[in-house]
Amino acid sequence: MQAHDMASGIDGDVILRPLSPVERPGSANQRPYRAVIGVADAAGRPVAEVRSDANGRFEIILEPGTYVLHPESEAIYPHAPDQTVTVVKDHVTSVRIVYDSGIR
Repeated sequence: MQAHDMASGIDGDVILRPLSPVERPGSANQRPYRAVIGVADAAGRPVAEVRSDANGRFEIILEPGTYVLHPESEAIYPHAPDQTVTVVKDHVTSVRIVYDSGIR
């Protein structure tokens, strides 16, 4: 594979947790989550938007640089914090975005 064939960007998965206020051993208290993730450059300017699929997966090709991922939310919950991600040339950086369901 030629170097110029390599893509740089971010891929990852989005999960929602907890699903129940009680953690039960052996049962997953999370599930994949369909979400819209805003992508801003280091100066805070929006550059892209990506949606996770039904399996919570997403992928976006980006130029090398530092980006802030802003998981969008229509209410207080579910909520996920912003994440700063550095994209390196010819490398896909993996992230996990965890939405807090607000269930306690």
